Amino acid sequence: MAYRSMLLLALLFVVTTSLAHGSLIINGTTIAQVVIPGRAFCSINGNPVNSNTPGLAGVNVQLVCNGATTLTQVLTDTQGFFRIVLNTLDGILFDPSTCVIRIRLPIANCSVLAPTSGNLQSVITVAGVVQSVLGAVANFTTGLFGLVPN
Repeated sequence: MAYRSMLLLALLFVVTTSLAHGSLIINGTTIAQVVIPGRAFCSINGNPVNSNTPGLAGVNVQLVCNGATTLTQVLTDTQGFFRIVLNTLDGILFDPSTCVIRIRLPIANCSVLAPTSGNLQSVITVAGVVQSVLGAVANFTTGLFGLVPN
């Protein structure tokens, strides 16, 4: 009986340690890095209208989890592209099911977007896992942005 209790306690410690250090496991593979590329557009809802829709340049893009925790933020380039990179082995707790890409409104250089105090938000989904020198890298995609009030 004491052996079972010690084994159970040891298993509980291993699981807790794994979760406390932010291990992200996808299909049995421990992920070392998360990459989320995307593009924000100057349109009524932040999505491309056609192939000529301009990107939103110099806009702050956040990775927000659990509704409020900003894990990281980046600026879009001159064409509206962004690339978020997280090293999950650094202890960052990352659960993709609770995370969104968020752009706060208003945006000064886009007159098409309504001057509101809401956010543009997009869900993220796993696109694939590849091996690199750093370990397994999970690539995510963003969905369409939607307007979400504060």
